[in-house]
Amino acid sequence: LILWFLFFWRQSTPGTVTLAEAGGGSTLSAFVILPFVERDPKHPTGFFAEVIRSLITPAAASKECGFTVKTANRQGSDMIQSTIVNDLIEADLVIADLTEHNPNVMFELGVRMAQEKPVVLMKAQGTGPLFDIDNLLRVFEYSPNLWQTTIEKDMPNLRDFIKGTWDNRDPNKTYMRSEEHTSEFQSRQYLV
Repeated sequence: LILWFLFFWRQSTPGTVTLAEAGGGSTLSAFVILPFVERDPKHPTGFFAEVIRSLITPAAASKECGFTVKTANRQGSDMIQSTIVNDLIEADLVIADLTEHNPNVMFELGVRMAQEKPVVLMKAQGTGPLFDIDNLLRVFEYSPNLWQTTIEKDMPNLRDFIKGTWDNRDPNKTYMRSEEHTSEFQSRQYLV
């Protein structure tokens, strides 16, 4: 089943593939960043392909969310290509799976957050803390079992999380701006 899914990915640009088209005439796009390869033995081969196929794509492309879902082309090198950086910047929404703390995903997340545009953060349950963002940003947790029953439970919750992130986006309340206010507050404490 995973091979069928990978075979039918439609290539959009040399570094990007479209996983699902938005319905209802929506022009919104979501770019998904996640590891290409499982490095932690608790995640079997194909884990991330299954996460994107069974959980992320149906949630983001649902009629409630209405995003065309794209991701990096898994064929080729592990290098972050300019087309991927462009997709990170131009997408309406980025969905980042932070499971396994993959360095490429973290870098890509930093590129996106520097643009002060909406991002959905997610990770498998049991993933360790993600430096300081666990306390500052909401991170959706999903079951790493990926059984049909857990997917049926997690997918609607992820869909609602994505929709909530999109509906409540506010350019004045971004991570970068919250850090500015935190730094300003901390510097004032030292002056007292």
